[in-house]
Amino acid sequence: MTKLTDKKIDDQIEKLVREHDVLGDFEVNVFLASEAEMKKLLDGKYHNVLSFPLEFDKTYPDGVVRLGDIVICDREKDIEFLAHHACLHLLGVHHE
Repeated sequence: MTKLTDKKIDDQIEKLVREHDVLGDFEVNVFLASEAEMKKLLDGKYHNVLSFPLEFDKTYPDGVVRLGDIVICDREKDIEFLAHHACLHLLGVHHE
């Protein structure tokens, strides 16, 4: 698994987080993983993206709001869309 560093995705997540009224410092980690790694992370099945939320309304002692982690399969083409979708889950927006 590799931590993804992509300014466009970072900017997209920043915008989305601010639109959901998260003020101050926050942390969202985005990782790329192989298909085999993705299967190991949850239930043995393939998922193109997974989000692992932390407590949305908790600020840690260092003042940072840690929203959680996003893991995207490295074979996927639309990583920006998947990062946006997973970030919404970290912010508490879920499928209906």
